Amino acid sequence: MTREERVKRVVGFGFTHRQAAFLVEVMLHSGFFLGRQYCTFARIARGQKLVDFLEKLTSRKLATPYLCGHTKARVFHLHHVGLYDAIGQREVRFRKR
Repeated sequence: MTREERVKRVVGFGFTHRQAAFLVEVMLHSGFFLGRQYCTFARIARGQKLVDFLEKLTSRKLATPYLCGHTKARVFHLHHVGLYDAIGQREVRFRKR
């Protein structure tokens, strides 16, 4: 399966092409990301677009936020089996908690 095919399948979950491309990269590498990594990938300033994206992920239970150390930073873990299934990586170890 090519990268573009994976992105198109994730777009089917209601994400924009840019958001889907980021999620595919995360799922293929570690399953974890920080909000600032999305901002860098999407070339956007930290703000409402980031908040909306993270809210969509957490409210639909596609990702779980974890507090990171002593700061207010949060690490997000993508773990939804449907997302990993869409990219052909259902049993990948990154998905498991």
